[in-house]
Amino acid sequence: MRLVLHNLCSIHPALRGHPVDLFKYGALALQRAGHASPVQTETDHNGLESTADIEWLSQGLTLLDVLDSNRVTEDGAEAVALTYANSKAGWVVKRRLQRGESADWLLQSEVGWLALEVSGMIDGDALARLKEKKKQVARCTLPADLLAIVVAFDRPLIMAGSV
Repeated sequence: MRLVLHNLCSIHPALRGHPVDLFKYGALALQRAGHASPVQTETDHNGLESTADIEWLSQGLTLLDVLDSNRVTEDGAEAVALTYANSKAGWVVKRRLQRGESADWLLQSEVGWLALEVSGMIDGDALARLKEKKKQVARCTLPADLLAIVVAFDRPLIMAGSV
């Protein structure tokens, strides 16, 4: 699987004009962790392990001096997760979900709807974080499939779990 972060707006047309260039944050989060494009990442989707190659356009690391570190991690994780969800099953962003809806994004494919909760981390226990995020997205009341994705930038690792 090939995840090309700078194609994010092409594969998710609803992101065109988004106030944040998510793909740039994905690049910065990966570069901050010491990775160069392309980097191979481990994936674990409901226990099925595989790998994917993440590609991005290099960003100037001086941007990290003026950006919020937490936002770089979270928005970077969203870039990776949205690219992954599209590559894995053709999911396309319809809209950003609002606080209280228990997920970050509503996506659509030929088979229906998906409520997606995303979390990013620099390091730590990705499995524990995935369990937390699955509990959170399980509270979503939208008529949609439910998925949580955790992106750990240190390894890197993409962990996905359906509810």
